[in-house]
Amino acid sequence: MVKRMKLWVAGALLLAVGGTVVASNMGFKFVPNLNQTGKTFTISLPLNNNYTNASSVFNDINASCPGAPQLVERMVPSAGGTVREDWNGTGTDFTVNSNEGLIVVVNPTCTSWVIVGSHNPAYVYTFAQAGKNYLTSIPYHTTATVANDLFTSIPSAVLIERITPTAGGGIRQSWNGTGVDFPVTIGESYVVVVGTAGTNWTPSHY
Repeated sequence: MVKRMKLWVAGALLLAVGGTVVASNMGFKFVPNLNQTGKTFTISLPLNNNYTNASSVFNDINASCPGAPQLVERMVPSAGGTVREDWNGTGTDFTVNSNEGLIVVVNPTCTSWVIVGSHNPAYVYTFAQAGKNYLTSIPYHTTATVANDLFTSIPSAVLIERITPTAGGGIRQSWNGTGVDFPVTIGESYVVVVGTAGTNWTPSHY
């Protein structure tokens, strides 16, 4: 099934060229296609957004799709990404951090949630620890089209992974120079592992 999403750029012309979004550093409106129930979807957020904590994301989804949100989850930087913070109306109402991606689960489906925000081209991503999984937001107007583009642009990157929409999110596509060179999809966030603590990265974008 083709995953269809909607993306608007405020105040700029948005062109789709061979599946690539061409845009300026303006505001974004993005509609994720959460079209499967009980599955884990990774979400990228613009660096500047209206969310402060997990409950603000949960409540925003619920406002668009009443009763749909089941889980908003943060992957704590950890070996294998096994440490998580969860919010489903109770739990850990964690802070939404710039450049971190989120995991969202819905039931029923939700295709009308709108994420609004803007990019900060001066922002520098920092991966403080080596060998840990960072679920990383990717700019909506990224120049990356496949996993290898992220891998080669992030200094000391040793692994890029996609968490596929599955129950529990246990299925991943992995790229470390070999493996599955999966396509970079607008709105998805990806696991990044670096080999050098304190690695900095400024994502390329249109």
